[in-house]
Amino acid sequence: MIKFSQSLFLLLTFITSSSVADNNMNGKQLFEKNCASCHGISGGMDMSKRTAPPIAAVRLHYIGTYSDEFTFVNAVADWVENPDKSKTMMRGAIRRFNLMPKIKIDRSDVEKIATYIYEGNIDSPAGFKEHAERMHGKH
Repeated sequence: MIKFSQSLFLLLTFITSSSVADNNMNGKQLFEKNCASCHGISGGMDMSKRTAPPIAAVRLHYIGTYSDEFTFVNAVADWVENPDKSKTMMRGAIRRFNLMPKIKIDRSDVEKIATYIYEGNIDSPAGFKEHAERMHGKH
C-alpha cells in the first residue's frame, strides 16, 4: 500500500508540475502568436519603428499597481477584452500609438498570456532597461 501511495503521489506531483509548465509555455506561445507582432522586441526602443509599446513596458506599468498575480492577470485581461482610453495606465502609449484595438481571443488564453507576462520571463528590446530607469527610476 505504501508503494502504491508513493507512486500515486509522484504521479500527481508530475502531473501538477507538468500542468504548470504547460500553462507557462502556452502563455508564451499565445503571446508570440497574438501579441508579439505589436508588443515584441522588433523595432527596439525606436518608437517610430513600433506599433505598440514593448510588453516589458506594459508589465512595468501594471506591476506597480497590480503587484499580486491575481489582480495583475485580471487587470490585463480586462484591458484586452475592452480597451478604454479613460482606464489606461499608459496615456503616453495611447498618444503615440492610439488605443489598442479589441482582440478576438478567449479570456482563458488572455489569462495565460497575462500570467506569462506577470512572471516576468519576457524579452525586452535592447535599451529598454536604460529607458525605464531614465523615465521611471530604478526598480
